Amino acid sequence: MKTSQTQVSRRDALKTAGAGGLGIVVGEALQSSNHSHAAIPPDPLAMSNDEWFAQRAWSVSANKVVPDASGNSQPVTSLAKRIHRSKSAAEIAAIVSSLPAATPIACVCGGHEASGTALIANHNAEILDLIELKKIDFERSGEDLLVTVGSGVVFRELVEAVKTQGGALPVGTGPGVGVAGYVTNGGLSSYFSRRLGLLGQRAVRMTVVTADGEIRKLTPQDALFTAMLGAGSALAIVVDMTFRVAAADTIKHAQQHVFGFEKGQQAVDFSRRAMQFMKEKVIPNDSVSLEVVVTGTKALVATVVFYDTFTGSTADFVKPLQDYAASQSLPSLATASWNSWYEAAAALWPVIAEQKGSPLATSYHCVGTTGIPEDNVLDFVADVVVGEAPLNEAGLSIVEIRTLGGEAQKGRRLPSGNCHHAFFVDLVTLYDAGSKSPAERQTIVDLTNRVVDQSRAVPGLSVDFSGTHSQPDDIGRSAVASEIFGTQAMATAVEQQKKKMDPNNRFRFHPFSKFLS
Repeated sequence: MKTSQTQVSRRDALKTAGAGGLGIVVGEALQSSNHSHAAIPPDPLAMSNDEWFAQRAWSVSANKVVPDASGNSQPVTSLAKRIHRSKSAAEIAAIVSSLPAATPIACVCGGHEASGTALIANHNAEILDLIELKKIDFERSGEDLLVTVGSGVVFRELVEAVKTQGGALPVGTGPGVGVAGYVTNGGLSSYFSRRLGLLGQRAVRMTVVTADGEIRKLTPQDALFTAMLGAGSALAIVVDMTFRVAAADTIKHAQQHVFGFEKGQQAVDFSRRAMQFMKEKVIPNDSVSLEVVVTGTKALVATVVFYDTFTGSTADFVKPLQDYAASQSLPSLATASWNSWYEAAAALWPVIAEQKGSPLATSYHCVGTTGIPEDNVLDFVADVVVGEAPLNEAGLSIVEIRTLGGEAQKGRRLPSGNCHHAFFVDLVTLYDAGSKSPAERQTIVDLTNRVVDQSRAVPGLSVDFSGTHSQPDDIGRSAVASEIFGTQAMATAVEQQKKKMDPNNRFRFHPFSKFLS
């Protein structure tokens, strides 16, 4: 659908969408989809790299704030030669075509990538900041509602827009996470993927700009399309993506129960019992999902999401978790009940807004199993991942224990380990680096690495198989290509596309481009 260059407010665009149901566009300007004419490359940003980095980086890798050889931590900022903001595929193509063929290019949409590879780049690189590609278009294709999302859109914007259409998508919980970056790194939704699949599995179209400056429209019949859904920014620049939207009523109900704890052993014991419940009652039942979160602020959060296929009493289903917390005398801190997809999708936005630092230091690791986990795995997760994670040392940290599987395992195969796993645990280490000495920062990294190293020794446990939940700048600990991309065959297919589409390795700042160059 073509649009004019008319300036519109986001509120007006959403109001139009609600009235007509078609063609809503969110952004500073509505851009033409006709790319037949050549564009003039826009001028690079005038702001300094430090200013831009402070504006766009949500966090920095914990590995970047540990002491160097002299015992000091170095400032983390972007090293790029220039930073560009373009407003259309034509402008992106013009920038790429204007640069020498070997010039490295980094792409940034949301700014949440764990190691900050694209945000930092290097001294020879040109960064394409895609933040102004804010289009959100709805259209009908037969009985399907489709949404086309510009690569500058973040989840808060997408969720608000989809709500107006009575729709639902398997979105991530972070409001500021870039949709395109999430999808092209195998993103998962702990609340929704069991019913709606991975967001990449709902993709039907994609517009990209290649390393030689060509604008291409891709569909699932293109080999590049599939490869993009796990190694996207290593292969081409995403301009927009189109997804099939589900109906909002596929999400029936959700309950969240928050309990407090004082001693670490209480968290270990509760998580062990909750995982046993997950093993016996949740993973075999595709009509429900469960997420259990252990926080550094001494809270235990159990969230149960019921889908439209669920039958029975939701209260009876969650009662065993409540009973166990009561038997352990864990105080009930809060309860919540949601009856819509939107409420569940937006539930954690206020919590995430409080995750700040000067800078906020992060590291991400995951473990999981492709089938129902054995008891030895559950014991290990409770005793080591929960029991030894640096939750006290890094107070913003969390351990997320999640169900996957369901439609994510049944759906189209993507280059993502998330397609294959039914049980999924994140160790998300978060802390304010400004409040920690260099030695304390190193201790947090060492404690995290100790948990990860022990995880690799557990039979039947996959480690760091998710592009969105693994730490690509860990030296000697990062996952191998066959785990990140799901299988060796998929890793090989992605590598072949890399050699074909980007022979000069211009797009070398994807977190896992080291597997492909």
